[in-house]
Parts: sequence; structure tokens; C-alpha cells
Amino acid sequence: MIAGIILGAGEGIRMGKPKLNLPLGSKRVIEWVLEAAALSLLDKMILVIRPDDKEVLEIGERWKAEIVFNPDFKKGMSTSIQKALIELDATDQVIDGFCLILGDQPFIKPEIINQLIKSFTRGKKEIVVPYYQNKRGNPVLFDIDWKEDLMNITGDTGGRVLIKLYPEKVRKVNILDSSILFDIDGEEDYLKAKTYFKMKEN
Repeated sequence: MIAGIILGAGEGIRMGKPKLNLPLGSKRVIEWVLEAAALSLLDKMILVIRPDDKEVLEIGERWKAEIVFNPDFKKGMSTSIQKALIELDATDQVIDGFCLILGDQPFIKPEIINQLIKSFTRGKKEIVVPYYQNKRGNPVLFDIDWKEDLMNITGDTGGRVLIKLYPEKVRKVNILDSSILFDIDGEEDYLKAKTYFKMKEN
């Protein structure tokens, strides 16, 4: 079983305001990510959010995601990953791996997630990483055996520290889609995304 962990508890500091519930085309930013995860081969979907984020909570529940609250979100992305992994520990299902998905990547498609899942081999402690024209992107799929390593990281590093430390464990997957490189960090990124959706609608 492969679980999807959608990281949606960031403060949006560079944006200057919460960004996951911003309108983008016919949906909100986070909804595009939830839809991609829901339509993919992932067996379950966990959404990590701030405890006070009622709008994203309601959106996550509509998409039938398991909601995990992260009161320690100010300490960085690592805390959101760890809260989700603790939730996975509590399940009675056998988890083979988990896919870390950024909540601010509205162009991610189910096919991209599926390509990572199909490239994954259980039991080899792999980290399956997508690349577009030799540039590393997201999401990233980790074998469950990386759980303890991720429980020990700190700050806003996510899993990239392990990718750098253990290159021999990385399975590179070439993706013919630049969306793996795009996330909404600031206002400029949001305006680019809005422009794309407007063009798509016309």
C-alpha cells in the first residue's frame, strides 16, 4: 500500500497570506492537488494542515482525505511529515511507501504520481524522485524504511536532505512534464498559474 501525504500546513510566508485556499480556475489551489491524489493509484490520502485552517479542513474533508493537524507548523515542513508518519503508524494496514506531495503544486497530475508508484520497488529502501530535463522536482516517493530517518530531521528541509545524503538509493524517473518543478511560493507564481488557467478556459 502506498499512502499520499499532502503537506498543507505551511505558513505561506513568501506569499504574505494563506495560499492553499486561493481561487485558481474552477477550484482552489489545494483542490487541484487533492484531485490529482484522489484520481491516482495512491491507496490512501493524508492531508496535514494547521489546526486553525478551517477552510482547508473543509476542502480536505470534501475530498475524503484523512486530516492530520500540525500545531508545530512554525518549526518547518519536517514536523508535518512526522505528524503524518505517526498517523501511518497508527493504521493496521501494511504501508510499503509514502509519497510526499506539496499542497501548493496545482499542476501535478495523477499520471505523474502513478509513474512514481509504478517505478517503485518495495524492499530496496528506494527514494523515487521525478526529474524534468535533469532538474529534480516533486512529489517524491519514499520506501517506508525511511520513516525513522524522516522522524529525526528538523526544520524546513523535508526529504531532500536524504536525497542528498543517499544518492545511491535514489531512483530517478524522467517526467515529460515541467509541472513537477512548479509550486506557488509567491504572488508572481500565483499570477502565472492564474494566467495559465484563464488561457485554458478560453
